[in-house]
Amino acid sequence: MIRLISTALALMMTVFYQPALAANSFNILVYHHVSEETPASTSVSPARFREHLQLIKDSGFEVVDLKQAISAIQKGEELTDGSVVITFDDGFADIYTEGWPLLQEFNYPFTIFVATDAIDDELRGMLSWDQIREMHAAGVTIANHTSDHDYLVRHRNSDQSWLESIKANIINAQTRLENELGEPIPKWLAYPYGEYNLKLQNLLASMGYLGFAQHSGGVWQGSDFLALPRFAAAGIYSNVNTLKTKLASKPMPVTAESVAGMVTTDPYPVMTATISDINDMSKVLNCFVDGSPAEADWLSDNQFQLQTTNALSHGRHRYNCTSRSKSGNFYYWLSKPWLVLEN
Repeated sequence: MIRLISTALALMMTVFYQPALAANSFNILVYHHVSEETPASTSVSPARFREHLQLIKDSGFEVVDLKQAISAIQKGEELTDGSVVITFDDGFADIYTEGWPLLQEFNYPFTIFVATDAIDDELRGMLSWDQIREMHAAGVTIANHTSDHDYLVRHRNSDQSWLESIKANIINAQTRLENELGEPIPKWLAYPYGEYNLKLQNLLASMGYLGFAQHSGGVWQGSDFLALPRFAAAGIYSNVNTLKTKLASKPMPVTAESVAGMVTTDPYPVMTATISDINDMSKVLNCFVDGSPAEADWLSDNQFQLQTTNALSHGRHRYNCTSRSKSGNFYYWLSKPWLVLEN
């Protein structure tokens, strides 16, 4: 059974490790639609999706099962360099009609995080339980994306009743999936919209779950296993050339990060990152705030800080920093998500 690292360590990202473990990592891709008829921001066309799969094959990356990848990382076991995991969120029907046939052609494993209410309600454009059962029987991993895919943390009081309602939501989705599939499924939760806070992460830890978010970056033994990053691969992020750069990247070995969670009321949030081993990293950082270039400041030989110069509006934002490796043609990658809420 997968063991969670302690809540305090996971939330504060203060895991101590041997530097070599930073190379034992994998990258996760997240998709929603494989279609030309759905919203562009969350969609990739079947033709472009084929290009992605062909790129993975031609570039020598290896698509691995998510459960296998997580188990290897947490146990400190070796993964093939360039390991990639493919995931889908929500449970749209075009995963079955368009995505799955291509994934079968390439013989690539993948995971679908399913929001169960839409399946129960037989909403148009969503998978059916028969389709989910068929894919599961063929080896596709099915996991939890809550019952109702509602916002879990914004505009709500994080009191005990709120936590109990979220817990019931997660348990209901898990129960529905296991009842329909006829067996237990992994205790994983993909946060709707990639949004989470510390109380929600603590809840997941108490329930024995891993959490999956939607900010970019790779997974390694020092990751926060209550908010694992995934690279978006649809819409503006579907470019094949930039995707190759992301798939070749490795997680920046950050041992301490100044702000746990992603929720803040500060429109000028500060990220301070401490790097365990700077030897293979260039100190020339390429940093961005919501895609716009930003200047980071080195506070010491292994610690840098990034802060926006323009007030962030209410809603989701992201700080990204990369550093070219000295030993190979790849980048070390760090992403910090923010959810700015009213005080």
